[in-house]
Amino acid sequence: MKAVVVGASSGLGRCIGVDLGRRGDRVALLARRRDRLVDAAKEAGPDALAVACDVTDESSCRAAVEE
Repeated sequence: MKAVVVGASSGLGRCIGVDLGRRGDRVALLARRRDRLVDAAKEAGPDALAVACDVTDESSCRAAVEE
């Protein structure tokens, strides 16, 4: 499965993203705090992608899609 998880730098979003990654799913972890995202992606596994993105900002979302 492929998944995009928003709010993945902490809390429930992080738990979901890390769990999906650990079970072998390809995940894109999105949140505003890149430093925390990188840590979550390391926990999630080699196919996890950390993308800094503010989902309330359209230009930030467009940049995330390009990444």
